[in-house]
Amino acid sequence: MPETKPENICQIDDAQLLVWEVTESVEELKNQLSLIDMAELEKKVSDKRKLEFLGVRVALKQLLGYEVTVKYDAEGKPFLTDNSFHISVSHSGKWIAVMAHPTRAVGIDIEVPTDKIQKLYTRFLSETEQNELSGGQNIQQLQIAWSAKEALYKIIGKEAVDFAKQLRIYPFEVKESGEIRAEHIPTKQQYKLHYHQQSAYTLVYCAE
Repeated sequence: MPETKPENICQIDDAQLLVWEVTESVEELKNQLSLIDMAELEKKVSDKRKLEFLGVRVALKQLLGYEVTVKYDAEGKPFLTDNSFHISVSHSGKWIAVMAHPTRAVGIDIEVPTDKIQKLYTRFLSETEQNELSGGQNIQQLQIAWSAKEALYKIIGKEAVDFAKQLRIYPFEVKESGEIRAEHIPTKQQYKLHYHQQSAYTLVYCAE
């Protein structure tokens, strides 16, 4: 079964979240579930995709205390068929993160660290943000900014698809954990995100 929630990762109001490093096999995960859409699972060609598919569902079962059925809407957002919680899911490497709230939209993103972020940051940060966020020199800060925009996109949807033009991250100090202020530029909606960073992953999450 998944490990319990790591220490130092805070909850937001009534939101729940769980981070889990998947070490089980596909068969071991299948044995923990009874509500598996086998046709959907078989569409996943690689074991990695099957592990992500099953791992998300096992993690949600662990988080909520009962097994749920997950579907995806036209924009690719996951939802529970019983509508009991708003959910968000993320996976990177062997890590899976899930988040749930009974009434508020949520967004979560987990990323395994990579130096490639320094080659990509001009695509998701505006020139103003680049200047404010170390000019692309601080890899940890870039990783947090990327995950923050991913988490926001999962809440807002297609109206935030252009990360550099539609989402604004305000300057923040890089620590092990902290808060980030952000804005959806077209609507001027303000958001507060929480981040947690360690050597294995960067995690950012938000409840609208």
